[in-house]
Amino acid sequence: MLTFSKFTGINNVLPTERLKPTELAVAMNVDLGLDGEVTRRAGYTVVDPTCHKNLHQGDGFMLATCNGDLKAVGGATLYPGLGVDRVWYCNLPDGRTTFSNGLINGVTDGLTATGWGVPLPSGLGALTPIAGDLFPGDYQYMLTHVRLSDGLEGAPEYSNPIAVATGGVFLSGLPVLAGYKINVYLSSHNDDEGYLAGSTTNGVFTFIGKNDALTLPCRTGNLYPAPKGTVTAFWRGRVLVANGDTLWASRPHQYELFDLRRDFKAFAKPITLIQPTDDGLYVGTEDMLYFLAGTEFDKLQMVQVLRGSVVLGSGVTVSGELIQIGQGVGQGQAMICIADKGIVAGFNGGQIVKLTEGRYETEATEVWATFRKINGVPQYVAAEQ
Repeated sequence: MLTFSKFTGINNVLPTERLKPTELAVAMNVDLGLDGEVTRRAGYTVVDPTCHKNLHQGDGFMLATCNGDLKAVGGATLYPGLGVDRVWYCNLPDGRTTFSNGLINGVTDGLTATGWGVPLPSGLGALTPIAGDLFPGDYQYMLTHVRLSDGLEGAPEYSNPIAVATGGVFLSGLPVLAGYKINVYLSSHNDDEGYLAGSTTNGVFTFIGKNDALTLPCRTGNLYPAPKGTVTAFWRGRVLVANGDTLWASRPHQYELFDLRRDFKAFAKPITLIQPTDDGLYVGTEDMLYFLAGTEFDKLQMVQVLRGSVVLGSGVTVSGELIQIGQGVGQGQAMICIADKGIVAGFNGGQIVKLTEGRYETEATEVWATFRKINGVPQYVAAEQ
């Protein structure tokens, strides 16, 4: 039995015989007080024997996966068959939470779940010219799905130009989708800009009106559903999603619309961390920690701040005032992660501090991490997967 009057921490870098009397190579199931005192960590009681994974606190609801289904704890099944893989979440300002496991994604309010964005139509059906008042010429038509529950419209599918000599169009075989209506857009004759011709909830649509009735343009061109990624974060009115080595950003305050032509940043290796700060955001990859300085996604300036692998799932947000730097503390919104085998704190401006340099190293490649207070003592907790 060992008794410590003051425990100064773990040190797994030095050989055991060189440790100070106040250090240990390993300390299991203990908590530390503000004065370095050591107490036995409290146990736990199993409240529900059912296996719950991927726990996440939403706005007034708790999410978890149970036997592969996404559920609201104590409530309904939200997405059956989500699978057993890790789920990444992001709370939105409107009270909903996004979820994604890299293959399937969606959005939930704790009561129901929808896709994360509106799917593209699965086909275009067929156009048959009929009698009407359109000018003779070549016309394109475009189809979008519109979610009936909230009116959100998705990106269009475009037809090739089709000759319409008799003034009207009849569309058949349109891709009906439960819970959505179809908006139909027609171009001007011999043009490719689409204007709303009408809507339908079945597989057919007819337009025999005049060209000057086509006035409302399609506003969702090139705006697609969220990429099916992993690490997610909310930053300055946008949702950020990591998909492999690419960081995608939603349109500002349009969390389910992504412009895949322009709103992205590419990295050399797969992304393992996204952590916002007041004046930028940290992005970690399998070989580097970056700081992207700025407050506008299009104008972010990328700086390499630490070479070395950033552990997947290790990033957490924390107030800088809770992190000691020398004889003082940090300020503003900060983050803690595991990078280059050690625990690292990141602050505004891309300033980093290696909190465990020379004292602690880990070979972990993926963890579940959180930041909490126990008896007033701040703790960074990372459980290896």
